[in-house]
Amino acid sequence: MALGKGQSALDFLMTYGWALLIMALVIAGLFALGVFDTGSFIGTRATGFVQISPVGYRVAPTGALTVMFKNNAGTDIVITQVNATLGTSTIANSTAVAVADGEQTGTLPLGSFAAQPLSSSYSVKVTIAYNDSTTGFPYTDAGTLSGKVT
Repeated sequence: MALGKGQSALDFLMTYGWALLIMALVIAGLFALGVFDTGSFIGTRATGFVQISPVGYRVAPTGALTVMFKNNAGTDIVITQVNATLGTSTIANSTAVAVADGEQTGTLPLGSFAAQPLSSSYSVKVTIAYNDSTTGFPYTDAGTLSGKVT
């Protein structure tokens, strides 16, 4: 007894449908296990900063964040506060640091994200509050630091 064209088409679609479903489940399982960890493919990157740019930064496996900033504001400034957020954990560092125009800070240990579980990569939102040394006016700059935990 020969199958009709409709029955053949339905068998074809069911066979390939089940195969695609199984492939999707396997790929989802591999992502869940971290086989395709996108953090291992990214380099360090700082985005969004305009006047105060990070020239070096690191998140250690312990969660410690250290950073170096460069002053691109066109005038001498005093960094008054740096807030950094990783997931639900926030670091607030209010150590005043004077930075001459075009110069950069030394390495600044901002604090630790010890309460936040770290993966192999990070994306930290940073807000920098600073004052213009000449006028005393307050300003803010913000951006995101991303990279691999080292």
